[in-house]
Amino acid sequence: MNELENKKDYELAYLLTPDISEDKIEAEVSELKDFIAKNGGSVIQADLPEKRHLAYPVKKQNFAYFGVVYFNSDTESLDKIKKALVFYKKVLRYMLLNKATTHPSGDHPKGDKPTPIITSQSFEQRLESLLNS
Repeated sequence: MNELENKKDYELAYLLTPDISEDKIEAEVSELKDFIAKNGGSVIQADLPEKRHLAYPVKKQNFAYFGVVYFNSDTESLDKIKKALVFYKKVLRYMLLNKATTHPSGDHPKGDKPTPIITSQSFEQRLESLLNS
């Protein structure tokens, strides 16, 4: 099997510490891309992160830079990246997704749409019966 066939696409969503100055964010993203490459991944795209207010504190921080990196990697390299991210001091939190299982458009791998548990009509009927009780 060729090396490209073993690689899968991944999405890394991350929060960087808010104490990084705005003018150094681009350098931090470059460092993160190099970090992924050193651990066996190939970066496809990396957008500049934006500073955001967090819904709840993460490691006692109320703000963080939120960014996403798209890359491909084989399983062995992905394990290295995961282990190394734990020790990457500037990353407060991260989430790694396999792009084969993510479907931003709502499409599902087999083309099947999930059936809703409660349809709007049954919900309205149930609500009406509860209100009339």
